Amino acid sequence: MSLGRAAGLASSEEMDEDGSAAAPEPVTARAGPRTAGEAADPDAGLVRRLMGVPAPALAIMDATGRVVDANDSFLRLGDVGREALEAGRLRWDALAAPESPAAGAHALDMLRRLGTAGPLETEYVRPDGSRVPVRVSALGLEQPERLLVLVQDLTPRRRAEEALRFLSDASRELAEVRAEPEAILAGVAHLAVSAMATWCLVDVLEEDGSFRRVAQAHREPGREALLREAPRYPPITDAQSPLFQALARGESRVYPDFLPEHRVLMARGAGALAQLEQLGARSVMLVPMRSRGRAVGLLTFASCDVGRRYGSEDLEMVEELARRVVAAVENARLYHQGQDAVRLRDEFLGIASHELKTPLTPLRLRLQMLQRQTEGALRTGEPLSPERLSEGLDVALRQVRKLADLVDNLLDVSRITAGRMKLELEDVDLAALASELVSRFTPSAVQFGCTLELHAPVPVVGRWDRLRVEQVVTNLLTNALKYGAGRPVVVRVEAAGERARLTVQDHGIGIAEEDLGRIFERFERAVSDRHYGGLGLGLYITRQIVEALGGTVRVSSRPGMGSTFTLELPRGAG
Repeated sequence: MSLGRAAGLASSEEMDEDGSAAAPEPVTARAGPRTAGEAADPDAGLVRRLMGVPAPALAIMDATGRVVDANDSFLRLGDVGREALEAGRLRWDALAAPESPAAGAHALDMLRRLGTAGPLETEYVRPDGSRVPVRVSALGLEQPERLLVLVQDLTPRRRAEEALRFLSDASRELAEVRAEPEAILAGVAHLAVSAMATWCLVDVLEEDGSFRRVAQAHREPGREALLREAPRYPPITDAQSPLFQALARGESRVYPDFLPEHRVLMARGAGALAQLEQLGARSVMLVPMRSRGRAVGLLTFASCDVGRRYGSEDLEMVEELARRVVAAVENARLYHQGQDAVRLRDEFLGIASHELKTPLTPLRLRLQMLQRQTEGALRTGEPLSPERLSEGLDVALRQVRKLADLVDNLLDVSRITAGRMKLELEDVDLAALASELVSRFTPSAVQFGCTLELHAPVPVVGRWDRLRVEQVVTNLLTNALKYGAGRPVVVRVEAAGERARLTVQDHGIGIAEEDLGRIFERFERAVSDRHYGGLGLGLYITRQIVEALGGTVRVSSRPGMGSTFTLELPRGAG
């Protein structure tokens, strides 16, 4: 038998299906002359040559379980020094896991049987308590009470299997597009601590470069609170942090041994550093999540386990995870946007149908009444009453104007969405325009039980689109009367340096704080459509027109205390 075969270094023809070396056969004879020393100890030459083999891990064990010689690979695998070997203190039962069949009093017999029964998968226990998965083969030497033990480190294979399982589980978790994006990220964090991390943090990157923590998970539930208080990272744009500058460029970082100088890079200030030290990370990975070429978030994986050091294979796997997470979050976001669009469409169609029917019903009734009156006059030959005819036509025309306004709003939304809204600029006196509109709305204010007050003492002239500004002020006045609860509505116009300012203040039902940010969106409303009509388009159109003119519109309000809408427009060229 050749030395390679005796050492368990199988050729490609002698490999198991899983790619590992086939179990070596026992050595019973050897050919060729021996030296005098080898004749006294028949295994001496074999041992001398084997100990120079860098891999796999090889050792010679005597009948008592003592390791009498070993190569450097074996010593590194067990994390023991050569001095222990040379002093005769290295024993097999100190290395093999206690529960292993290849440990204890019968270890020698068990290992001897491996020569015919095939290799055994078990674990090494290092002096620090960490464990290493190994595959053990053995063969008997010519000296009957000694065994040659071959040990293959299974850590790379186990890591690969772990990575595949983790990515497979993560893919199933990420495939649920119906979940909210932040729920997906929370699921990834908890999956990470169940597979390959002691704790995991997920941060998303805001537009200003700051991080917002959206998920954290710890293997020990009792330390979850400590993790929730973990320091927030400095902004990714922090010029003083080379680490976060690298992350901003999309460069991952892995620290196999997470040292004090690494903690300083991640935490700002003594308090944050102390919190990070409390978490006890021994090995850390920081992996940016990227979308369309820019960083959008950060995954932090930390191991507190002795002997669990992250390496390049782990980093590659988490980078793949980060790509899948970004794709899943984007898919979930698009799914929910689509669902929201469908919901808004259905809601809009329902509201639009109701709003279109509202003027159509009295219009139809009034026209039917006029038709009956006309037919009656034709039969009897009596003339129609001019007063009744005029009243009926006035009602019909009001409803037609309402229908026209609804259609105009829908057309405006279409133009805005398509970017086709055109502005015809001219000199406009905002104070005069407000005065004209207040006079026009006075009859409506009487119907609502409101009074309209105007404070516009001096002309305020700017270069705007008159019809569009009139549309904006009309929308604001309509809202104020509708929601003003029969109380006074006050309009003020004044100059504010290079800008013109118009405010419309009512004392009605007001708007809840959580609704203030959305009332300028399409089809949004802060009240029930069952009690107040409208398509929810007026304020959206208002904001779009004002922004097209280079201005701003904002609202301040409290429930039950009324609302104040403030319009500001630049007075120069739009």
